[in-house]
Amino acid sequence: MSEKQSFGALLGIAILGTITLVVTNGMTISGISVFDTSILEEFGWSRSELKLRSLINLVASSLIMPFVGAIIDKYGVKRMLIIGLVVIAGLLYSYSLITSAWQMYTIHLLFAFAVSGAGTLAIIIMVSQRIRSNRGTAIGIALAGTSLGGIIVPQLGLRLLQNFGWRGAFQWEALVPIFIAVIIFIFLKPIKYKNKASEKVVEDEETGLVEFSIKDAIKTPVFWAICFAGIFCFYSILGIIDNLFLYLSELKFTPEQATNAFSIFFAIILTAKLTSGIVTDFINEHKLFKVQLGLMIFGAVLLAINSAELIWPSLICIGLGWGGLYTLFNYIIITTFGVKSAGKIGGLISFFEGVGSGLGMWLTAFIADQTGSYSTSFWLIVVLLCIAFVISFFIKKIVPEEPAKVLETVHPSEIAKPKLT
Repeated sequence: MSEKQSFGALLGIAILGTITLVVTNGMTISGISVFDTSILEEFGWSRSELKLRSLINLVASSLIMPFVGAIIDKYGVKRMLIIGLVVIAGLLYSYSLITSAWQMYTIHLLFAFAVSGAGTLAIIIMVSQRIRSNRGTAIGIALAGTSLGGIIVPQLGLRLLQNFGWRGAFQWEALVPIFIAVIIFIFLKPIKYKNKASEKVVEDEETGLVEFSIKDAIKTPVFWAICFAGIFCFYSILGIIDNLFLYLSELKFTPEQATNAFSIFFAIILTAKLTSGIVTDFINEHKLFKVQLGLMIFGAVLLAINSAELIWPSLICIGLGWGGLYTLFNYIIITTFGVKSAGKIGGLISFFEGVGSGLGMWLTAFIADQTGSYSTSFWLIVVLLCIAFVISFFIKKIVPEEPAKVLETVHPSEIAKPKLT
């Protein structure tokens, strides 16, 4: 394959992942926040009652992710992406018809199933299976879709809201996932491996990665370090993102100003995701992980001070820090444990990240309701991020003592045991 063809394949697959995540993440998480004020005004719910939907969504998603990951490994990402997008379309339309909180909670529960099958994990696997060289760059481009969704979807939602009301806006948005599902059905070719992940830690010829089975992955300290760092980091960023619109309103931002700030914040995250993905092809991802986390901690401190004057410095630091972290979390999972069992391994890690995300989105609002301000919620986030920073020193690359290939003539006892470096 020529260099031109290689670059074209990388860009094509990565951009398809970007577009898909704009829809699956943008329209079910960040984009819905634009309608929060209108929904609260119509139903008279408290902030914590509204945000309970996020806790239900993320906890449900975390519980089913290990199973969804196993299904992706078995049947491939194409089927899961199409099914997930079609279900999301139906749920967005259903959102326009709600008359009670339990109906909204039910929709978000079902969002969990749809996004688990057509969200970040599926896209990472899709890209990693098809791109071998410059894998970090490709993953960074694809994951930019989660931030691009935060830029595009709120702006789209605001304009639809102004013209059709929040119910009409949901009905128009329901058309978009169907369109993306058709594109995937036509252009994405399925891929299958001849061999499964080895029960021993060796470099695999088909992927160029050290491939772990789920059984071996969970025996490593690195796996659990990633899980617990994920809980605290995802709690923090989702707590901030899901409550940012209401927090800015609390600081007397108009809906238009809050929406623009939301979009700019996601643009900063987008830039960091793209940059960190490219940088991982040149420098050590574990060192970069610590730098990005430190930057996010500093931004969270500025946010917790609860000053309108510090909003932009805090959002810039948090956005740059989290954007890099998000790409690095997913890149490190692939480079550490491989891609052949990435559905099972990534799904189990996503369970912990999902629990953290759901708790962050709901508990941040709950604490704000109890204290009358978001400041206490954000100081808790600072503490959790500091704990994650300590845990990050246990996230290390696992390699065989002697890189080897699995041959039929090699007895299992002759394969080198892994060690931490």
